[in-house]
Amino acid sequence: MLKRWLQTGDRYLFCYFNQRLQCSLLDRTMPWFTLMGSAAFVLIFSLAMALLGREQTRQAGWQAMLALAGSHLVVRFCKNTIGRCRPYLTLPGSRYLARPWQDFSFPSGHTAASFSLAIIFALHFPAFTWPLVTAAGLTGISRMYVGMHYPSDVLGGATVGTFFAYIIAYNWLW
Repeated sequence: MLKRWLQTGDRYLFCYFNQRLQCSLLDRTMPWFTLMGSAAFVLIFSLAMALLGREQTRQAGWQAMLALAGSHLVVRFCKNTIGRCRPYLTLPGSRYLARPWQDFSFPSGHTAASFSLAIIFALHFPAFTWPLVTAAGLTGISRMYVGMHYPSDVLGGATVGTFFAYIIAYNWLW
């Protein structure tokens, strides 16, 4: 019964973000938030900060790359183990605005990557916590809007990314 209730809520929230919020402004902006969560963007940004930044920024860049690597490995393992189909493949009427992916849905790698980056930089630069976490959250929302993930996929990705960010940041100090 709990499983059915969670699946129903997941589908309802997916349809809300994917279909009910549909508008031309979000059709243009949400793919940009998806791009900000791509492994390539996060890796390039982290590497640029690690190589070009001042001391604290360099440290944050290296930590973000490690958090990204760790979260990416867990995301790959979970996707292959759980094997959840993407919502645009299983829910009639789902829209997808990005190119279709052939891998599985749970957890969201884009969301994990964006939270890995956001949390590391928020820990180093607390004044930017809200903008960073908001941008990471919008990346997660964008993944539902563009049709690639269920809300539980996004929550799973945010959890994995945040977990690795904290593990790397706090172990770096020892």
